[in-house]
Amino acid sequence: MTRRSIAGVLALLGMLSLAACTSNPVQPVPEEPASSAEPAPEPTTPAEPTPAVPTPAPPVGIPVEQSCDELVTAEELSAVHPDFAADPGYAPSPGSDAEVIATLEGVTCGWIDPATGQTIEIAVAHLVPDDIEALQNRLVLTSHSVPTYGGVDYFEKSGTTGIANVFEGDYWIVADSPTFYEPGDAAPLISAVKAALQ
Repeated sequence: MTRRSIAGVLALLGMLSLAACTSNPVQPVPEEPASSAEPAPEPTTPAEPTPAVPTPAPPVGIPVEQSCDELVTAEELSAVHPDFAADPGYAPSPGSDAEVIATLEGVTCGWIDPATGQTIEIAVAHLVPDDIEALQNRLVLTSHSVPTYGGVDYFEKSGTTGIANVFEGDYWIVADSPTFYEPGDAAPLISAVKAALQ
């Protein structure tokens, strides 16, 4: 081996011995193992229960003190419909507004023309203001507003029968008859009822 080759070998061995004698040998940085676990799901806020819709309270009826003869006198009826008289077999029709009024301690009245069988029905309920407002709101959607009776009132035809829904203060008045072809036909009797409620 030549001197130059020996010197090269000695130099290499010296470098290796120096590296072995260092007090803090450089260690390779271990790689972090790849995580195989899925990320934790985001916490979710529990859904709040849907509040229950309160059931509307039934209407509150106040007894109506007037009788049928006081609401529409024989003279007032005769002036408009001379052939009509009190109907001895009268009763509110099932499911009608008059039947509802009867359950609210209201007054229901019926008259008949014996010759034709035509009838006139008037029913009056005395309610608390909130129930009056609820009725008016319902009628806005189901009937036709008319100015005929002096307030925010309604008239509609159901088949051959004209039906008026009229409000006087906290009173709800329903009048129906085949003789009510248009709102004005019920006006004289409605005026009589409103005057009797004063």
